[in-house]
Amino acid sequence: MTQEQKRQQINSLLAHNPTTHVAVDGQIYEVPLSSEDNTFLLINLPAHFPEEPPVITLTPTGMRHPWVEGDVIMHDALPSWQPQQSNLGLLVKKIREEFMARPPAKKNNNSEQPTEGYNSRPPPPIPANIPSNPEYNTIARLSPEEMEELVQNETAFEIFFESLDRVKNLKTFQEELRSGNETLAHKNLSREDQLLKLRSEVESLESKFKMDKLEFERKEKLQNEAFHRFSAATVLTRLKASAYESDELSESVAQSFLDGNLDNESFVKQFREFRKVYHLRESKLERAQKDNLFVSSY
Repeated sequence: MTQEQKRQQINSLLAHNPTTHVAVDGQIYEVPLSSEDNTFLLINLPAHFPEEPPVITLTPTGMRHPWVEGDVIMHDALPSWQPQQSNLGLLVKKIREEFMARPPAKKNNNSEQPTEGYNSRPPPPIPANIPSNPEYNTIARLSPEEMEELVQNETAFEIFFESLDRVKNLKTFQEELRSGNETLAHKNLSREDQLLKLRSEVESLESKFKMDKLEFERKEKLQNEAFHRFSAATVLTRLKASAYESDELSESVAQSFLDGNLDNESFVKQFREFRKVYHLRESKLERAQKDNLFVSSY
């Protein structure tokens, strides 16, 4: 049942925040706030989620906002988180809307003066009924002497602080986040050989494509030249030229006969042959022009 509840919470997160990016499925999710400065919420689901509340941090680090303490989102719904009643998707949506309406400001490390206009922002809403908090109860049980010891002794305060369940959980979440990042990094590195192989294949295919393109262009040029040699205009021009040539040859034979260079028999034979070819070509040319046989789109 726990896994089903966890998946329902994750589905709610994705439904109410469509831009959510899955970094590590079931564990780490990123919700962009602004594409301009690359600001986003990092949703960390602990191992016992949804029995334990999620840890929501703000990236990049070092941002100022009333809801942010040490890069961790301190929304009032988190201490009172209930697996059955709480809704991760709606919670993240409210945080996202708050940060989009009143964006976090960068901390000014060079000055103790707050960022202009920052204090004018309203604090996070305070619920009507403040739920019981284990940390508050632990502090409330301390005696005045123990409280004074924590205030005066830095080492004692550090030991007490580290013993708080919330701090322990936060460290556990940070370790899980670090582990998740390492897993993701190893996963990406494991694909390096595959990516290099694919890159080599792409380069080989690109080289082959360039060679095939050059060969295609060469053959296309030969094809265009062949089309030009047998185009309608070329054939018509050559037919006209050959008809003119036959006419000129027949006239040359006639002139040779008149000049006495040919006898009757040779003249008749040559003249008849050239005129026969001439009239045959003229007939083809006339028919082609009449029937538009050489009309072409080239």
